[in-house]
Amino acid sequence: MFAGPLYWPSIPSADIEQGFRDLRGWVQELLERFEHLDHAIIPPCWWRHNGHVEALQALRDHERLSYAESSPGQAATSWHREFQFIEMRLREWTSSYGCSQQEHRAPIRSARPTDEDAWAAMLAEQKRRREDRELGA
Repeated sequence: MFAGPLYWPSIPSADIEQGFRDLRGWVQELLERFEHLDHAIIPPCWWRHNGHVEALQALRDHERLSYAESSPGQAATSWHREFQFIEMRLREWTSSYGCSQQEHRAPIRSARPTDEDAWAAMLAEQKRRREDRELGA
């Protein structure tokens, strides 16, 4: 029985190894079933990219639910639409990483510090607007 979608960040440490094994097996089967899925969409290092992992897990969950006995007749076509969408997203991400058939490239992450003064000002402004609206109502 399908328990519902798996929220990847919630997998406990005791279960993560099996979670990765299960997903890896499914991805390998997916690559065999759909030969157009080359390294420009799902690079050999897909498991090193959290976005790929979570998108592929979501696609796997969608497929399992779409092909359950209790699923409506149009569920399979729904899965294929979502597959197309995820495929485009994976292609875009893979392209931005620059990974190739032979090489993994870690994404370049730049620090994104929050301007604490601007943050505090925004919170104060949001609070003031809501108080004004509540008083006016």
